[in-house]
Amino acid sequence: MLAGSAAGAWLRAQETEAIAFDLSLLDDPAVHNELFFVRQHFPQPSGLSAAVWKIEVAGAVKTPSSVPLEALSRLPERRLPATVECAENPVGGGLVSHAEWTGHPLASVLEAARVSDRATHVVLHGADGFAHPIPLSKATHSDTLLVTGMNGEKLPPGHGFPIRAIIPGWYGMQSIKWLNKIEVLEGEPPARAYRRRTQSLLAGTRDDGAVGAGLVKAVFTRPLDGAILTQRGRFHVRGVAWAGEHSIARVELTADGATWHTAQLDDKPQPYVWVRWSWMWTPAAPGIVELAVRATDDAGNQQPRQRTRTRMDPYESNAWQSIRITVS
Repeated sequence: MLAGSAAGAWLRAQETEAIAFDLSLLDDPAVHNELFFVRQHFPQPSGLSAAVWKIEVAGAVKTPSSVPLEALSRLPERRLPATVECAENPVGGGLVSHAEWTGHPLASVLEAARVSDRATHVVLHGADGFAHPIPLSKATHSDTLLVTGMNGEKLPPGHGFPIRAIIPGWYGMQSIKWLNKIEVLEGEPPARAYRRRTQSLLAGTRDDGAVGAGLVKAVFTRPLDGAILTQRGRFHVRGVAWAGEHSIARVELTADGATWHTAQLDDKPQPYVWVRWSWMWTPAAPGIVELAVRATDDAGNQQPRQRTRTRMDPYESNAWQSIRITVS
């Protein structure tokens, strides 16, 4: 098991695939399965078959078991809309998408396994070799699902067929694909990658804890950075915003860096789910204009103007997005 910067270096060395979603294609809240972003740490496993797939439940449980998918299908079914974002998604990046997921509560499997009273974490393992821990409190939340369906269709192989986890409101590395083992732990889990690293003159570089719940974030979908607007009048500026376990309360834009305007929210805000926003903008004069956007969630968390300079890791980038537009 690796820790700290060594774990991060090892993880980056194993990266196999990262395909972003083109945000300018967003029209409906849900992203079509074939357009949904892809982030894989290891090559997709071969021999994927729902007929023979089993999930091992082990560790600090009183009833270890090997659960076939057919047994999971008898559990209560849930449909849950949830936005998934990669922890390494840059400002304005497309390593984020939204879908409606169909599955069964992880809590039901843990309840049947009779988890130890001293259990603290659950490590989810994928058949590709990637694994990540989550706190037991999140694992047993009624919205944490083991899913087999995506946007009303069978889960595609590239998104975890035959079964994956969805940890709603948390960054995507916890939503393990090709799930084949659930391991319950007592005490603190072994250190893994996806940890905050900060640096100061006095303390040097230090570990500031695991990356977990997603941060509030708003991005532009249209116009694109560098666009040239050739018609005078009002322009329809559009985008999308999300806030992890919270819901979006407000999206604001500025064209001068000082005056902020409230955008219209085009979808009903709710936890886990991104909302589309829009703003009718009338440029003051021809020239190059820098538009910036920021969002605030229902807990009062607001996007920062810039990322904290002491952060030394690539995770949780949620500063304002700015785009430069030429108005002719």
